[in-house]
Amino acid sequence: MFKSVNFKTSTLFVLLVIVTELVIGGLQIYMFSRSVKTDFASSVTSVFDDEMRQTLTETANTAAVTAVPQTPEDGEAEPEEIILEEAEPKIIDSLKNTVMQKAAPLSVGSGSELLILGSDGGVRFSSVGTESINATEVTGAALSGTEALDVSLSNDYAEYALPLMSDDEVKYVIFIRQGLNVVHSVQRSLWSGYIITLLSSAVIAYLLSLAVTASFVRPLKALNAQTRRALEAERIPIPDSDNTDIIGELGSNIRLLSQAMRQPSDKTIASNTKIEKILQNMKDGILAFDLHGNLTHINPEAKRLLNRNFVDDITFNKFFKEINADITLEQLQYDSDDSSIERVIQLNKQVLQLNFAVFSRESSEGGVIVIIHDITRHERLENARRDFVADVSHELRTPLTVIKSYADILADTPDAEPELRTRFLNTISSETDRMTKIISDLLTLSKLDVDTTYVRPYEDIDIRNMIESLVDRLSLTAKKKEQELVYTPINDVPNLKGDRDGLERVFTNIITNALKYTPSGGRISIFSSKVYNDILVKVSDNGIGIPKEQLPNIFDRFYRVDKARSRDKGGTGLGLAIAKQTIETAFGGKITITSEPNKGTDVSVSIPIPKK
Repeated sequence: MFKSVNFKTSTLFVLLVIVTELVIGGLQIYMFSRSVKTDFASSVTSVFDDEMRQTLTETANTAAVTAVPQTPEDGEAEPEEIILEEAEPKIIDSLKNTVMQKAAPLSVGSGSELLILGSDGGVRFSSVGTESINATEVTGAALSGTEALDVSLSNDYAEYALPLMSDDEVKYVIFIRQGLNVVHSVQRSLWSGYIITLLSSAVIAYLLSLAVTASFVRPLKALNAQTRRALEAERIPIPDSDNTDIIGELGSNIRLLSQAMRQPSDKTIASNTKIEKILQNMKDGILAFDLHGNLTHINPEAKRLLNRNFVDDITFNKFFKEINADITLEQLQYDSDDSSIERVIQLNKQVLQLNFAVFSRESSEGGVIVIIHDITRHERLENARRDFVADVSHELRTPLTVIKSYADILADTPDAEPELRTRFLNTISSETDRMTKIISDLLTLSKLDVDTTYVRPYEDIDIRNMIESLVDRLSLTAKKKEQELVYTPINDVPNLKGDRDGLERVFTNIITNALKYTPSGGRISIFSSKVYNDILVKVSDNGIGIPKEQLPNIFDRFYRVDKARSRDKGGTGLGLAIAKQTIETAFGGKITITSEPNKGTDVSVSIPIPKK
């Protein structure tokens, strides 16, 4: 047993040491190699800067000088221009001297070799007397007119070549070659040192692990002997095992003891666990109190709804008095039958319905259970519906009153002037259109409610053409308020097939809202683009905006941010609900709104492009 644990621990420890040493050694040698490459490249860069390259190119291009004789005497003929060819050795000598003046970083003469090659690759000059060189990738690239640098430590040399051009042709090549024998020797020395260090560390690690393992194996052996004696005392058979690992045998013995000591209550524990899981994950809040009013259970949802993280101080009478639930423990115990008692309270801007029920009245294990339902949304919808009935009544009554009044006047004055009759009839027509719009919105919502899959016959839809037409149609409204209405197509968007009238109604509603709620002098910008596999239409304004806390409800039916403002501008709270339902039902898209009060609102409509 001892040897098995000792061997495993020592092997693991030695492997960790070896891996660590290899990583450190390899990293340092890599850094050394990289340093060599960087040093050579930096030396070349520092010597052959822009000024040096210009000087060398000008020197190489000094192919001839012009000599003009003295002015001829009278009667003599004008001499022709005499061209004296510059000897190549002089050019080579100038190139060599120019490089050698700044060649100190390259260690020319002590570690590096300077060569000047002709356009044919032949050696014109060598700082160490080399008469010819073998062609390499660097020389080949330079003779083709490309500057080249190769610092590969797998080669014998680090090389750099700079072509000197004349009329797009290579005239000479400055070639620097540095031997890497010393670098290779240092690399071998480093590897030798790391291997010796690695072997030494492995041996030391193995010896240390033997000592450390022995220190904790002894108490494990003693503990294992005690577990065997306990199993024998309980008359529990100890199975034969070929396991030579002391830890494995100890774990097996402890497992046998645990199974023997376990009570036959597994089913009860499992049942309690299941009930606890159900209570913890319910979407309703649950509190339980004993018959003395002390809290015995609360689930996470109840903590969230009640906005309470610390619950140790909760007692029945005190807590429900604080939240104005108007109920006491005594009232539940003595005045109620087996049916539950219901209370509705408002807490932290939420409307909560509390259901109280007493269980096991005669038992000491009895108590009270409280179930909390969040009915905020339900109450808000009920209030919105009630407000909607009042709003629709008002919206319909107002134009009907106007129509009735003007019609009565026209009936009582059959000889009214034509101008007056026309004005009254136009007013009646306008108020009729207003009622028609309200009724049309109601019918649209009703149709969507009855069949959410309802889609009008498919038509080809050109998004850009549709928006341009809407902007042209609504531009007069914008001009009356001195607003700027601008449409900017960012890129081409594909045509769609679907309910054209429904989509046009969506964009009309969004743009009209922007015009209504943007003050005079404001700007409404419309953008359309294809983003990945979606068509995106965005309407941005710098109007009055929407409060952040009201944004989650903006698409609810009958919901209006400011009832007085909306009624004044002719809104019924149905437009955005219809827009959302149309985009999601007919086009499988989505509509989102971001806004900030007094800064503006952005409405984005995203429609997926159908696959062909």
